[in-house]
Amino acid sequence: MRPSTSGVSVKLEPTAVSIPPSGSLSGQVIPPTSSLRTLHPPAPYDVFLPPPSAGPSAVPQVTAALVAYLPAEPERSRYLKVFRETMLLHPCFNIPNFEQRIAAIFAWAEGGSVSLSTGPMTKAELARDIFFSSAKGNGASKKEQSRGSGPPPGSGGGGRHAPKPTLSFFAAAGAAFALGALVSRDERPEPVDPSPPSLTDSAGTSATLFALSEQALQLSEKTAAYDPDSVMSMILQVLFMLHEGQMSVAQNVFPLVGKMVNVARLMGLAIDPDEFPGTYSLFEAETRRRLWWDVFYYDLFVADCMGHPPLIADNTHTTRLPADVDEEKFTPSSTSLPVPDGADSDGSSTYFSLKCR
Repeated sequence: MRPSTSGVSVKLEPTAVSIPPSGSLSGQVIPPTSSLRTLHPPAPYDVFLPPPSAGPSAVPQVTAALVAYLPAEPERSRYLKVFRETMLLHPCFNIPNFEQRIAAIFAWAEGGSVSLSTGPMTKAELARDIFFSSAKGNGASKKEQSRGSGPPPGSGGGGRHAPKPTLSFFAAAGAAFALGALVSRDERPEPVDPSPPSLTDSAGTSATLFALSEQALQLSEKTAAYDPDSVMSMILQVLFMLHEGQMSVAQNVFPLVGKMVNVARLMGLAIDPDEFPGTYSLFEAETRRRLWWDVFYYDLFVADCMGHPPLIADNTHTTRLPADVDEEKFTPSSTSLPVPDGADSDGSSTYFSLKCR
């Protein structure tokens, strides 16, 4: 018996009005027509390239000029605060460590020197300790990462311990700022300005930051192997699109979740880290478990919304559920799992375990 086609809608080709006219590239951004999204241009390709002294074979990477596209203070702190509050409802990776790594990006871009005192750790010293502790990022060899990569290209200085951020984590940071800017805008909408915004006015908007995250992740995929930050970037991009409301689940979210599942499998996230003794630290193992179960969650959630079976079957992975830990005390240097004081504490990951179940 053939299914009825009376209720099947035909997808229409995009109309010309959805493409911004060429005049928008010469100083003015055309306001959105009706409910259509304004397409924000990402950063120029040149800001991903080091100085010419790096040689003609230099690959795209994070530069000080690229970091300048991220929000400045006070919007930076406001977006991160909103992002932190939003992630309480969507727990995944360790947010305190994530925020420390974002601070390390700006410390690296500013070329701050590292104090050699034995007192409390400065932000730059903290960056050295926690920034990409797995030492598997974006194709750099272990030898290169162990000796550090110096100050950012074009920064004119920097400490000898300044860590080098990767494009995959920069993409995650951009998506986090985009989500914070989006939720912040919804909570406190700005007054409508009758004059069209300029390109500089839109530099810190959620749409521009999201486009920057997508661009950085695409360049990372072409120049380096996938790492946990790549999956983290995709998770935050999915979360942004679900919050944004104007994205099509079928056109945008559904394909990205499918890609996310396959990348997670390619990285071995479906296999519990304990099956590879001595390979991962305690923090890395818990991070891999959290990423896998968040991928599992969105695969199930989005597939159910689309009326399709999920890609991940119950008998195709061995990754155990993440442990319930005190988020504030759990760091890359932890050698034991810090037990939370209470399940109702904001520093507990109980809700994430419940979400996975």
